[in-house]
Amino acid sequence: MSADRLKVRDAGGDGYEVLDYDGEAIAICATIVDAARFVHGRGARFWLDWERTVIGGQTAPGDFCPTFLGSDSVGRILAQRHGPSAGSWFWSISTHDNRWRMHGGQRGREPSKDMAVVALEHEFTRYLAETPPGPSPYALAKGT
Repeated sequence: MSADRLKVRDAGGDGYEVLDYDGEAIAICATIVDAARFVHGRGARFWLDWERTVIGGQTAPGDFCPTFLGSDSVGRILAQRHGPSAGSWFWSISTHDNRWRMHGGQRGREPSKDMAVVALEHEFTRYLAETPPGPSPYALAKGT
């Protein structure tokens, strides 16, 4: 795991652990927003879990979605196959998981799959790090 890409895991009632390359905790944060701010403040990004996109029971070629802390998909990268953007990769943040604030439609285009992964992971980390103060949508949904 490179130093610019950090894993985060739920530490139960103790918040969230940010892990280094060797899987050792380098920070324990009270909330996921605090963890995002810690990671973002280091110029790093969350290491999201990536899978092939499945549509109608079939994997879609050149189509991948990330998850975070066991969530449903938090975004997507997609190879552009036709037109003037052919060969580039489109990325977007889109999540309906009520643990995260509603996304603002962040998206972009990169020349390679790897660069699209980097862009989406950086943007998702920044997006959580910039969560405004106040009750989380998750807490509001649970009535706490």
